[in-house]
Amino acid sequence: MNEHTPATPAAVGATAPVAAAENASAYATAPAEPDLNTAATPKPRKVSGWFIAVYMLTYFALNLTMLLPALFSIAYKVQLIDPAAKATSLGIIIGVGSIFGLVAGPLFGVLSDATRVLWGRRRTWHVAGIGLAALGASVTAAAPNTVVMVVGYAIAQLGVAAFSAGFNPILAERVPSYQRGKVGALGGVSASLAGVGAYLVGAQLTGNIFVLFLLPVALFLLVSILFFVTVPDAPAPEGTAAPSVSELARSFVFNPKNFPDFAMVWLGKFLLQFGFTFFSTYQLYLLLDRLGFTPTQAAGQLGLVSGLSLLAMMGFAVGGGFLSDKLRRRKPFIYTASVLIVSGLAVVSIAPDFVTIVIGGVLLSAGVGAFTSVDLAMATDLLPERNKAGKYMGIYYLSSGIPGALAPLVAPTILMIGGGANYTLLFLFGAALALGTIITTWRIRGVR
Repeated sequence: MNEHTPATPAAVGATAPVAAAENASAYATAPAEPDLNTAATPKPRKVSGWFIAVYMLTYFALNLTMLLPALFSIAYKVQLIDPAAKATSLGIIIGVGSIFGLVAGPLFGVLSDATRVLWGRRRTWHVAGIGLAALGASVTAAAPNTVVMVVGYAIAQLGVAAFSAGFNPILAERVPSYQRGKVGALGGVSASLAGVGAYLVGAQLTGNIFVLFLLPVALFLLVSILFFVTVPDAPAPEGTAAPSVSELARSFVFNPKNFPDFAMVWLGKFLLQFGFTFFSTYQLYLLLDRLGFTPTQAAGQLGLVSGLSLLAMMGFAVGGGFLSDKLRRRKPFIYTASVLIVSGLAVVSIAPDFVTIVIGGVLLSAGVGAFTSVDLAMATDLLPERNKAGKYMGIYYLSSGIPGALAPLVAPTILMIGGGANYTLLFLFGAALALGTIITTWRIRGVR
């Protein structure tokens, strides 16, 4: 498995970066463990503070490249060129683009494992991804209508899948196991800051659409040069072969009847992710339509209050992880997360003012923190076949990737009920889905 710590940046809607970044995790998850003891990838040595700093900086730039469009840029551009149908257009653009990335991600991941290019198998995909992301951002920025925006964002998502395939394996291949927890956690902090920065940067760049879309890609390119100088790479070992498309597809299939506990933990995350993706996609439009904010005002407000949400998320994540290990319990923390997320969605659904939306967002952030503190641990505890960990963790990441693509496509239909802009119904529907996670967790028998 290509190890990757899912990013959990937080703003008022901390769930948005979670969805986007976990989708990126799914993009580059290959269905096989990398061989860390080949000549091309020797057993990793202890990495330096400089390596960690460069890794964090690159992770920040990567997440900013992913999250600025997902959280702000796309929604801002859509309301400029298609204000009457912005909710539907946004859902189509995000949903269709995410499907491209979701399908391409695993394929790019295994192709990266088998790439035999002299300057490095990972660098090849990293650079190709930057090129695709730049092309996609340019097309999206110049798009005169939503159809062209769909094309541009789909290209950009292919770029995300490609450079994730080139970057995500670094933790497993270049960082020894006794440092991965620390480096992964610091990467999560970088991603959190990128989620906050997405709103702050977006609010300052609304006067120039091309800069708004291309600045994060340009920053990622510059930081990647430093990354290439710092992190070595090599071709795949001779004889390495990528699986066929059919073999790859089969690697993401399992029988839920044979492994009911793993099926329930997968379904629980799917429902939770589906529910809060509604908020992550439409929080900007909520402020525009319900409170009458301008896009610049909305982005600024979301960025300014992000610190509170970030503290809630990280507090519950760190505290939950510590208590879960000490008490040897997983399920109570999933129950807590579900209740917090359901409560946050319910509060936001009826919020009459910005302060109430902030309260709901903080509850959502706390719920995300509680969930991320134990969800990977619980999934790992319930792996059906330990010798196929890469396959099953790849399957598990799809529990966030699939909702990230489908929820934006479903949301416009719900929003149109009752005359349009029915955010109350949308978020209550999301809360109902999140309640289902309590049921799926209760049905799990393999962990307490």
